[in-house]
Amino acid sequence: MKHTKFENITDVDSMDIIKWLQSKFDKDLSMSVSLNRNGTIQHLWIGKKLTNADKKLITDKFPELEGKEI
Repeated sequence: MKHTKFENITDVDSMDIIKWLQSKFDKDLSMSVSLNRNGTIQHLWIGKKLTNADKKLITDKFPELEGKEI
């Protein structure tokens, strides 16, 4: 039996996301990001309490994070 497999792997790099975040926030701020295979953010950690405006800036850029704050 033959199988068919599809993968949606993008060229998004976690360092591109970190660089974007550093351009919006303090460059020396601790940050961590991990991506799903399709290039969407699976985990994002920023070492400071963000304002609602900061959170909106992030969720506008990365809609997969909408409603995912823990």
